[in-house]
Parts: sequence; structure tokens; C-alpha cells
Amino acid sequence: MKKVMTIILALVLAFSFSAFPVWATEEASAEIDLTPSEGLEFESNGDGTCTVVGIGVCTDTDLVIPTQSPAGDTVTLIAPKAFQYLEDVDSVTLANYEYTVDEGAFQYGEFETLNIIGGTPVLGKYAFYDCEDLTDIQLTDSTLEIVEYAFQGCGDDATVTFTNCTGTIGEEAFQYGGLLSMTFSGCKMEIDKYAFYDCEDLTDIQFLDSEIMAQDYAFQGCGDSAALVMTGSTVELEKEAFQYCDLDSLTADETEITLGEYAFYDCEDLTSILFTNSTVEADEYAFQGCGDKAVVEMTDCSVKLDEGVFKYCSLASFSASGEEFIADESVLYSCEDLETVVIDSEKVELGEYALSNCPDLASVSVCTGGGEVSIDDRAFQYCENLAEVVIGDGLTELGRYVFNGCAEGLVITLAGAQYTADALEDGLD
Repeated sequence: MKKVMTIILALVLAFSFSAFPVWATEEASAEIDLTPSEGLEFESNGDGTCTVVGIGVCTDTDLVIPTQSPAGDTVTLIAPKAFQYLEDVDSVTLANYEYTVDEGAFQYGEFETLNIIGGTPVLGKYAFYDCEDLTDIQLTDSTLEIVEYAFQGCGDDATVTFTNCTGTIGEEAFQYGGLLSMTFSGCKMEIDKYAFYDCEDLTDIQFLDSEIMAQDYAFQGCGDSAALVMTGSTVELEKEAFQYCDLDSLTADETEITLGEYAFYDCEDLTSILFTNSTVEADEYAFQGCGDKAVVEMTDCSVKLDEGVFKYCSLASFSASGEEFIADESVLYSCEDLETVVIDSEKVELGEYALSNCPDLASVSVCTGGGEVSIDDRAFQYCENLAEVVIGDGLTELGRYVFNGCAEGLVITLAGAQYTADALEDGLD
């Protein structure tokens, strides 16, 4: 039978994770009984190591897999399908493990809670496949290798939390999972292709004080009016990472963000994109087709946007301030609902066709409080309702046909002087 965990065991475990913040381990130890379960079935490898091969005569409802067999052999493997269809167990805990959980080891299990604490476990293919009763998955203070399909189809409105973890999450690892929320806190993780593909129940995704690199399509098709929050992190999202996601809001604070091509392509339910005190670099078409009359605010940010980043988006307003705002050609091209644009950065560059063909655009303000401004050819072309443009005294370049096809009554104020569109047709030296 399982022994009662003592206070001494909790303290020993807390100090054993000295490479990680102590508070996280002490909190986990206070909540989870880490006394190893007895009665499991082991198979010796004859070299001082062994494999866990089954439930044996263990009757614990909170199963804690030992690191050693009763004979003193070190566990190096949980055998394929060792705990397949596991019943009458509420939770499974792996603590301080340096071994592999082999293919299908816990697949189809009916337990609700999974705790992985410390160690360097390798979670093999289908290790927790279709454990659809899981509501709480906690991975803490570990160096993880989560192999493809490891958690595929898991979860019943589950909460998944990675705390102080490093490592990799393999292709399709959580694909089709019934996940409700996901948090990475104090982590350094690489997320492979399709890792969280089509986790369509997600409402909350957080990257907190973490380094996250998500490969192509990692979160494609995720979300149920979800909020994506990045705080104090370094986040690199490769091509189409969040493509077709049902996101309601995207918020980043004190974060370095790098977005690949089509990273948020066609996230058409976005209503809010708010970046503060951040560095933002976005490749071509990163947000193309996004938004539901969304508000975009980039406050105290350094921003570099490649070609067509917000092309064809449904934006209501767009504002930016900070060190620099560098926008390549067609960056806000044909944003049909866009009404106001305010940019007040120290350095502003608007490429060719940057805001052209925005039929509802009525007002534009650029660096009225100072700042160097360069505007390329046809930047506001065919904004047929554009009534007012105000640009401060830092204008260094204004290309040709910038205001071609705009409203007849357009009033353009440059460094306090007013001009007509015709007067500026050939640009301004």
C-alpha cells in the first residue's frame, strides 16, 4: 500500500530541483503526494535497470510511478501499452524521471490528472493518446521531449500548464486535443509542426516569461473565441503558425515577437491586437485577411512590417508609437473598414501602396509631435473618403501620386502648411 508522504520528503524533493525556482516545486509538493506507489509489475534488464510493465496488484487511485523497483533496479522505461485502458485511477504522477514512456503506455486511460515533475522524460508516440477524461495536465521543472502524437486526442476541457520547462513538443503531439487553456510560464520550448493543430476548444493561450519557437502550422485551426497573451517573452512564430485560428484577441507586453509568413492568416474573428513595449517583426502577409473591425494598437514599440502584413484585413483603427515604424509596400492595402490611422514614432517609413485602396479611411496623422517621415509612391492612392492627412515637420520624402484618387476635398497638412492632392501629385522634395 501507498505510504503517507512526510514533510521531510516534500522538503527533499523541493531542494532536488535547485536548478529551477524553488517556489514552483514547493507548491507542487504541497499539493501532490509523491510517495511511490507499491504493487506495480517490473521486469529486470539484468544490468541494474528495469522496465515498468503493468499495474500489477497496485490499487492506488493516485498512481505515482517509482524511479526504482522493489529490487533496487533503476527504472529506464515504461513499456509499450503498460497502462493501456487504465481504470479506477484519478491521477498519474511521474516525478524526477530520466526514462522513456514508450509507445501507447497510457493510451485510452481514464484518469483525470497528469503530473510530470522534474527529470528529463521522453514521452513516446501515443503515450497518452486519447486519454479523453484528462482535465488537468501539469508539466513542471522538467526537460521534456514530447514525441509526435504523444497527447493526440487528449483532454476534456483540459488545462495544460508548462512551468519552468525546457525541451521540444513534437509534430501533432496535442493534435485534436480537447484543451480549454494552455500556459507556458518560465519555459524555453520548441513547438513542432501541427503540435496543437485543431484544438478547437481553446479559449486561453499564454506565453509568460518564456522563449517560444513555434514551427509551421503549430497552432493552425485552434481556438474558440480565444485570447492569446504574450508577456515578458521572446516568441518566434513560423509560417502559418496560427492560420485559420478562432482568436478574439492578441495581446503582447514587453515581448520580442517575430512572425513568419501568414502567421495569423485569416483569423477573421480578431477584434483586438494590442502590443505594448515590444519589438515586432512580421514577414509577408502575417495578418492578411484578419479581423472583425479590429482595433490595432502598437504602443511604445519598435515595428518592422514586411509586404502586405495587414492586407485585406477588417480593421477599424490602427495606431503605432515608439522607436520606429517601418512598413513595406501594401502593408495595409485594401483594409475596407479602416477609418483612422495614427502613427507617432521617432522614425516612420511607409512603402509603396502602404495604405492604398482603403475606401473608409477618413483621417491619417503621422508624427505630428515630431519624428522622421518617409512616404513612398501611391501610399494613400484611391482612399476615396480620405478627408484629412496631417504630417509633422520631419517629412524627408514624399513620393509620386501618394494621394491620387482620394476625396476631392482632401486637406493635406505638411509641417503646418496646407496642400491639395493635385499640388503634391509629383511628390515633394
